[in-house]
Amino acid sequence: MMQSDAKGNWHDSKGRFMDKPKRIPNDVAPPMPYQSARDRCIEYAKRQNIDLIWKAASIEVRGLTFPETEEIYAGVNPENDQEVRKVLTVNNIKRAWEFLLEHSDDWLDWHYLSEYNRICGQYLEKEPGAMRNRPVSITGTDWQPAIMVHPDDVLRDIGEAMDEETPSRRATHLFAVACRGQWFFNGNKRTATMGANHVIIHDGGGVFALPPQKIDTEFSDELLRYYETNDLPRILDWLEYHAIGHIEDDGRTSAQLDGVDE
Repeated sequence: MMQSDAKGNWHDSKGRFMDKPKRIPNDVAPPMPYQSARDRCIEYAKRQNIDLIWKAASIEVRGLTFPETEEIYAGVNPENDQEVRKVLTVNNIKRAWEFLLEHSDDWLDWHYLSEYNRICGQYLEKEPGAMRNRPVSITGTDWQPAIMVHPDDVLRDIGEAMDEETPSRRATHLFAVACRGQWFFNGNKRTATMGANHVIIHDGGGVFALPPQKIDTEFSDELLRYYETNDLPRILDWLEYHAIGHIEDDGRTSAQLDGVDE
């Protein structure tokens, strides 16, 4: 069944957009107090776009290098079938970033998250953009999320994340609950990364990017521990330290400033 959201975007019952989401001038955040900070975040994200794409794509494509990302960004074609998924992943995240920068004045809601998942999963995953309605298992743990995702739970989780006091805490909280909830069939961490960036750039608080060298080690351990214990403060502290890039420090994280991360 087709329905329209508050922005006038038509989507089906699973939350998938039928057309490109619309922007309505009076449905944006107030220009103060974060307008100038938001502009700085946008300028930084445009300047460091390939780096941010590389870090987001590294969640899915293990061993992806920055030079490879540069080549794909420039339009290189895959040489064989094994390269197709890598190229599609990078190009989809590139398009997701374009979408984010076009809509960074808007508040994040479920429909934007759905669109990020649709873009990131296009030609790669089944049912991209649709809310999960079947069980899913997670590699590395016996813990499983709810059998199916309930819209009320998603709205509650998003609302609780947006109630956090600082931009970085809102972004990391959203990332964590979106990953743990497994709201989509695939691509949850990529979608959560785009959602976290939407939140923190909108609020003028920096950028969000997981350190590629720690995705399979420290980050994976912390995320699995969070899945099993639901210890939200611990994972948020880890993410704020390792994944929040501060614009005033040229995008470096606290872990980089302390010499802990590269």
